Amino acid sequence: MNRLTLILSLAVLLLTVTGCEKEEYGHYAIYGNIVPSPSAPRVGDTVTLKVEVLDAGHRIYHADYIWKIDGAYYDEVRVTARNNEKTIKEIPTIKWVPTRDGYINISMSAYFKYSMPDENGQMRSSNSAKGTIKVRPKY
Repeated sequence: MNRLTLILSLAVLLLTVTGCEKEEYGHYAIYGNIVPSPSAPRVGDTVTLKVEVLDAGHRIYHADYIWKIDGAYYDEVRVTARNNEKTIKEIPTIKWVPTRDGYINISMSAYFKYSMPDENGQMRSSNSAKGTIKVRPKY
């Protein structure tokens, strides 16, 4: 009886150890600041806007990035992950030419589709980044 109990205990232990794989879930990307280049633009300069990516997310296969400048729609970029990648790694930058000086509010909203559900069973989510850029007069 002791031998049978030992064998059954070892079998249960072996099944427990081999059956515990880490579950994967999709999760949204986390963003930091919107960074302009050049950092102190003037009216008429071509400015590249980039968002700092703090966490690229996981299992994001498709994303729509919508940019707004002073609350008005500016541009939309759609990205799909390449076949050999598990998630979209970088978000696209956009170019913008300011037409007035002063403080300009910039926002980027991202809408994600996952290739597997998140921990709540959802296949979609969103996140955003915001920033204010000071544009100097042309001269």
